[in-house]
Amino acid sequence: VPAQPAASAQPAQPAQLTPAPAALRATTDASRVRHEWYQTLTHVVVSILVRGASADAVAISYESAGLGVELKLPGGSSEYQLHLGLFAQIEIEACKHSVDASKIEVKMKKLVAAKWDCLEGTGEGGLTAYQPSAAQAGSSSAGPSEEPARPAYPTSSSRKTDWDKVEHEVAREEEETKLEGDEALQKLFKDIYARSDEETRRAMNKSFQTSGGTVLSTNWKEVGEKDYEKERTAPQGQEWKKWG
Repeated sequence: VPAQPAASAQPAQPAQLTPAPAALRATTDASRVRHEWYQTLTHVVVSILVRGASADAVAISYESAGLGVELKLPGGSSEYQLHLGLFAQIEIEACKHSVDASKIEVKMKKLVAAKWDCLEGTGEGGLTAYQPSAAQAGSSSAGPSEEPARPAYPTSSSRKTDWDKVEHEVAREEEETKLEGDEALQKLFKDIYARSDEETRRAMNKSFQTSGGTVLSTNWKEVGEKDYEKERTAPQGQEWKKWG
């Protein structure tokens, strides 16, 4: 039987390489930097949304009712500044900030545990927490002391929200998932939204959508009367347009 010719070897196929995901482009234009804020019963958190910021290029200053942020943007040709007078007073020693790839987060502790109606003001707001009257304070010696009522956000809704419980649950879930950057921020917003009443959800939806994503507020009394579309400004050289 004649020998069969050996099968010719097939040329090796080049390995398929999966392209690496493109890195986020650093923010170099100060006009494209924006900030958002949210609050719990005890803290106010301001997030400056900027990509590629260096911790060495960030300077944060606190006052009893003020916040200052100065940032040298990547490339060194532009600088971003944010100076805010706050709605109420803060505990300067308990404030802190962090810098990651997509934002600078400033966490300020409220001097009084109470809801802020807005972020900016003259430092005289925020005194809606529980305060016992003189009669209540005097009667405490006549019998066993009772646990004071927990402070709560004022709202027109009949449903009461335990904001301490919400804050605790959100913090616990964040600790379990260990998300970072935009993912952690988006998850926090979703958790707050899921645990809020209908009035708070309307405020969050309207403020975020009509401001073009530059404002997120939980105060329907303020949001219901405000026209964010008239107030928002586009980056230099661009303009807002409605579609559809």
